[in-house]
Amino acid sequence: MTDLEVVLALASDAKNISKYWDQLANPDAVDDYSRLIPEEVLPELRCAIEDSLKPASRAGIAKAVAVLIAGCKIPTNAVEDKEAYFRLMRLRLGAAGFPADVINEAVMRAIDTEKYTPATATILEAAARLVDERYRRLQTIARTQAEYFRRRRLAAERDSTAQSEARREAELKTHREAELRRLQDLEARARQRFGDDGPLPGDVELADGLSRILVFRAGRPMSWQSALADGERWAAQYCRQMALAARVRRVLEQGRVSWDGALAAVKLIPRDETTARLHVEDFEGAAASYLSGPPSESFWRAVWKIAGACGLDTPVFPEDAAASAIDRLRHLTGLAELADTRAVLDRQTKEEWKRRHEQKGSAAGPSRDGPAAGAPLSPGG
Repeated sequence: MTDLEVVLALASDAKNISKYWDQLANPDAVDDYSRLIPEEVLPELRCAIEDSLKPASRAGIAKAVAVLIAGCKIPTNAVEDKEAYFRLMRLRLGAAGFPADVINEAVMRAIDTEKYTPATATILEAAARLVDERYRRLQTIARTQAEYFRRRRLAAERDSTAQSEARREAELKTHREAELRRLQDLEARARQRFGDDGPLPGDVELADGLSRILVFRAGRPMSWQSALADGERWAAQYCRQMALAARVRRVLEQGRVSWDGALAAVKLIPRDETTARLHVEDFEGAAASYLSGPPSESFWRAVWKIAGACGLDTPVFPEDAAASAIDRLRHLTGLAELADTRAVLDRQTKEEWKRRHEQKGSAAGPSRDGPAAGAPLSPGG
């Protein structure tokens, strides 16, 4: 009997055994993407194969050895004590724990291929190869069950992750809605306070998306939104102009304006907000015909210029530092030139004073103490 026939004889549902027997042959075929044998039939397959692996009884082993003795010639020159030889064979086959049908199959193959009685090791090797087919199928069943467990765990983790993300998204949505209501309330109060000088509809939300809440003014950290709520005009200007810059960024990312056009519009905001606003409205009405992308570093530097125009502290950029260094150098050069001019004037003043002093002494004649300085001595002197 073949392995399949033996297992079929022991199975309660031979139909499932026949259907999946070949699919169980390769344990390595079970992976993350393979189509698996239905999970509900795996326990039955396992039980049937394990039952077929029950060790043969002593009587079954003795019967198989007797068939071997009858079917093969005994080499008298190699086996001196036949009884001891076959008794040892029965003991070794019993110790190996092979099923009766496997031992019988190994014996029949030996009879068909060997002229003389084979060594016990030959029978054991043949039986091991035969029984390995069933053990590999048990291994396939074990891997299949492990793969089912892994897939269920992965599905549970995905479900848990999806639920967590859904909860976080719901929390974020609630937070965003509450934040939006807060910004809309702030905007309504600012418009009521400042009128036309206040932020336009939607400006507070746009500015909040572009600017951090915390800014620095004269070295002190403060919230521009709190300042807006307290009625400070610089905060209203900052909100309007930041919102306008945010609209420029939006049309730039939509491809409705070139990078150069967007940069020029942002640079114009602190100088001429009205004209810049007209440009932005034109951008928003244009079709998307430019390469879209994030703002450049120059764009953000221009945004910092807006903050500086509103009285806020801004970082010193390299070009500003260079310009400041040039101004300081000019100032120092001017001071050096002034020092040189002063030295010349001081020297000229001293020379003029000395000259006039000498002229005054010559005009007054010799003093009572002696001749004037530079006068010739008398002969009697």
